[in-house]
Amino acid sequence: MTLEQLIAQFRVDSDDQSSDPLSTDEQVTAWLNEAEEEAAIRAHLIHESDDASVCEISIAAGTTIYPIHESIVDITRADFTPDGATVSTPVTLVDRIEQDRTRPDWRTTTEVPREAILMDTKLRIGSIPSVDGTLKIECYRTPLNPMASDSDTPEINRAHHRHLVKWALHKCYARPDAEIHDPARSEKELAEFTRVFGIRPDADLRRSFQENRPLYNKAIA
Repeated sequence: MTLEQLIAQFRVDSDDQSSDPLSTDEQVTAWLNEAEEEAAIRAHLIHESDDASVCEISIAAGTTIYPIHESIVDITRADFTPDGATVSTPVTLVDRIEQDRTRPDWRTTTEVPREAILMDTKLRIGSIPSVDGTLKIECYRTPLNPMASDSDTPEINRAHHRHLVKWALHKCYARPDAEIHDPARSEKELAEFTRVFGIRPDADLRRSFQENRPLYNKAIA
């Protein structure tokens, strides 16, 4: 569905089709973009492995901390390739507690990267990189480009488009506006959105899910 079609569906569902609507197109567009981001976070809908701006981090020998792309929700695979090499080394995501337990000297060890610690907006290599190279990751992410024009479409699969309106309705009826404020309807629409896309993971749950697991596929016997 296009943005124009999604806004039209919102107006039908909210019975807000007058020439002077209670919700502007700009408001509905913002809610729909927020809905797509929420859906991508909750249900891990967009997996990225090709876009170099998201998936590749240039590692410099001696430098341990690097920013990650703002769209990244969860890293599913990582490997490091030294400059000029053709063979990569798998990288495991760990937390500081585990790294301290298994490798207490990691902060002063210089070697080819083989662990990394994911922070909120940065990635710390689990040692001091001994060589320059590229850290290649695969990840789940949020949409890169919010919808703005009538012909724009959500990046997530078309099967999910119709359900994005539920979030927009939830936000609409949650407004402290006497003409439209309806807490019960807002909660009903949010419940339906959650039924489809799941509960939004909090920071602790995301962190516990990401830490201390190998980020590469194991062979299946």
